[in-house]
Formats: sequence, C-alpha cells, structure tokens
Amino acid sequence: MNMKTISIALAAVAVLLLATLLMQKSGYVSQATEHYQKTTEKSFKSGSQVVQYVNNSIDVNKSVWVLATEVIQNVKTSQDQARLEAKLFPSTKGNMSIANKTRKFEATSDYYIISNFAKVDVDKKTEVKSLSGLTSVNVNALLGKAVVADEESEEDEEAVEEEAPAPKKPAKAAKGKKGKKGKKR
Repeated sequence: MNMKTISIALAAVAVLLLATLLMQKSGYVSQATEHYQKTTEKSFKSGSQVVQYVNNSIDVNKSVWVLATEVIQNVKTSQDQARLEAKLFPSTKGNMSIANKTRKFEATSDYYIISNFAKVDVDKKTEVKSLSGLTSVNVNALLGKAVVADEESEEDEEAVEEEAPAPKKPAKAAKGKKGKKGKKR
C-alpha cells in the first residue's frame, strides 16, 4: 500500500508540476511579447525621429543652397536679398551689418550664408541705409567648414584675416635683414 499511495502522490505532484510549468511558460511568453513590443515601439519611434530630423535638416540645407544660388545669380542689393529670404523662408529674417557691409541669413545655427557687399547706400527720402554691389557669398557653413557662430565671430574672422598677413611680412623682413647683415660683415 505504501507503494500505491506513493505512486498516486507522485503522479499528482507530476501533474501539478506540469500544469505549473505550462502556466509559467505562457506567462513568460506573454511577458516576453510585451517587452518585445514595448522596446521595438521605442526603437521605432526613436529611429523615426532621427529620420525626421535628418530629413528636416536636408530640406533646410537644400533650401539655403537654393537661396545662396539665387542670391549669387539675381541679387544686387541687400533689399533684393531680403525679399528673396522672405519668399523662401517667410518666418526667418536675415540681419544686416552696415559696418561690415554684410548680410547674414541664418535658417538655423548650422545653415547660414553671409553675403558681402561693396558699398552702403542711403535713401535720401527715408535715410534708410542699405547695401549694394554684391561681391561674394560665403557658404562655408553649408560646406561644413563653419566656425561656431557667435555674434563676435564676424569680428573675430575679420581680425584673423587682418592679422594673418602681418606675421608673414616681419618674417620676410627679418630674413632679409639677416641676409643684409651677413653681407655687410
């Protein structure tokens, strides 16, 4: 009898263990499915956002290139450029520096162009100053060669351009003086 009772008890335990395993397995499967769905949804949303940001960046870059080519081909004054900017970017305005004779249009901090003009014109009736005689358009930011854009960056760039030739001249003069001193002795 002991053997019969033990066999029945073991069979009952085996059936209960098997039922528990099946119940746990379905629980694990549903938990894994939930986890998979949540993580893939997050990954998909993140990936979609990245693609959206890249597409927006490409669109802005493309539009600023269109603006730059239109400026080069058609613009003669800063007012012409302002009208063109308003046409292509209605919500963004460029800013003009009369002192530097430049007009900077900044679609974003990474995508901008700087137009250089030859002279400053003053309207006799309204005394409004504008720039005319487009000389060049700086598209370094669109080419990925831009320096961090600050309000002082334009002044720094001009200072660098003015200072760059200065070290070369004294170096040449110093070599010439040494050569002359050597000849005098």
